Amino acid sequence: MIAPKLLAVVPLLSGAVFAAPAPAVGLTDANGAPVLFKRGEGIHLMNCEYTGSVPSFASLVVYCANDGDCNNLSVVHPNSNVCTKSRSGTRSYHTWEGSTQSCTFGSGITFTWNIPSNAQSLPNYNYVGTGSNGYNTYSGYKDDQHFGVQYWDSKCRSIYYYI
Repeated sequence: MIAPKLLAVVPLLSGAVFAAPAPAVGLTDANGAPVLFKRGEGIHLMNCEYTGSVPSFASLVVYCANDGDCNNLSVVHPNSNVCTKSRSGTRSYHTWEGSTQSCTFGSGITFTWNIPSNAQSLPNYNYVGTGSNGYNTYSGYKDDQHFGVQYWDSKCRSIYYYI
């Protein structure tokens, strides 16, 4: 019974013109490639620089309920979603790689990761292992060090991200 109905539709479609999918509208990077917004929650390991009257440098772990917000300079992140790994008056950042590490947020939740010591020599977006907050396990990737968030009037570069 289905076959005769299908055969009746085929002649109707034989001359039909189908439209191509609409292109995605969004941002592009410096090379003109489309930038895709990440969805779902994410955790970013970031290095930040404040270049005001007293320069300071910090390494932060930032939790974003919507991972796209970790890539949005206009989003203000509450202190409970930011964990400081290090802060310095000289240009030195925390070493994210080489051992099991963790950071406890103001909410009391601890995020733990173990990035291989050679991870910075890998291509951008390469898988670098998993991270966990005790509730969920996330896949980690080397990021391209784009500016992700502003915090304490600092510009922060995303070094690794977990989604």
